[in-house]
Amino acid sequence: MKAVILAGGSGEGLSPFTQKEQKESISILGRSIISYTLEGLKKAGIKEAIVIVNEKQKQIEESISTDISIEFVRQKRNGISGAALDGMEKAGDDEILLAFGDIIASSDFYISLMNVYALGAKAVFSLVPVYEGMQTYGLAKIKNDRIEIVKEGSTLALAGAYILPYGDFNNLLEYFTKLAPISKFFVWSGNWIDIGYPEDLLNAIELLLRNSRTIISNSANISKTALIGSNVVIDDNAIVEDYAIIKGPTYIGKNAYIGSYSLIRDFSSIEEKSSIGAYCEVSHSLIEPYSDIGSKSYVTYSIIGKRAKIGASVITSNYPANIIRGKVNKLGALISPEETISHGSVLPPNYRK
Repeated sequence: MKAVILAGGSGEGLSPFTQKEQKESISILGRSIISYTLEGLKKAGIKEAIVIVNEKQKQIEESISTDISIEFVRQKRNGISGAALDGMEKAGDDEILLAFGDIIASSDFYISLMNVYALGAKAVFSLVPVYEGMQTYGLAKIKNDRIEIVKEGSTLALAGAYILPYGDFNNLLEYFTKLAPISKFFVWSGNWIDIGYPEDLLNAIELLLRNSRTIISNSANISKTALIGSNVVIDDNAIVEDYAIIKGPTYIGKNAYIGSYSLIRDFSSIEEKSSIGAYCEVSHSLIEPYSDIGSKSYVTYSIIGKRAKIGASVITSNYPANIIRGKVNKLGALISPEETISHGSVLPPNYRK
């Protein structure tokens, strides 16, 4: 069986960030979002995948490192339904595993899907409990050990991974509705998050670091005067300068730089080759690869895009917003890749550039 992974959406909820970077290529804890999907599929026994992409195909390709055999297919039809049909036709199999490339879940999520399929079903649906503020592709109800696809009035949502027989359809949800009476399903209550909005990226860091333990690479260069707390992951060749404080749960990526007297804390992910200047404080934030945070800056509940440059003494502000998706209900700044923020700027809550 081949997997078809949908990774060509516009990512409107993360605009303007996603005008420059494809959502599925965003890095969290040293891996792109789509890599979490590929890892789960590999552990579930999938060896071949078709990835449906748009004009940002190169970004997806460069973000992936896997020994699954991958074929990239440029989306021709419109929307999710069109992308699914493009992949299904390319696969040419009796059944496919259809996965959304913006879901972060543990490998057991995909293993459960394959285990239910092994019981003899032609179609299998994954379901998750609905949480407040959740944007769903569709809802489902369980009745007499069968599922019914519905538009409202359910506490269960379609979870973004399905096994489907080959079919010709114009609308994927209508196809789901047709298959539901003859399908099997499972309800997943483990780690799972759909990345659609800035707060989802911050929620994902919490999800992935929730049960972390301290792991420090032997090749990391850490000053003897730096203080490293518990639940801190420091990757290969990272540099932590004098008197810096790293409080977990936190991830410091490969070749990242943490300047003297800086404080990195509370579910932050400092990605590969990013640089945090001296006397900075970073909390509850995602700092994407190759970005640069100037000295004496304060970054909180924010996402800083790849190769962005944040000047010295920049302050991001936040307060509880009318956004409730998972644990995080605050937002600071969303800075797009390659953008520049001038020295001394004070950015208001939910600032986007």
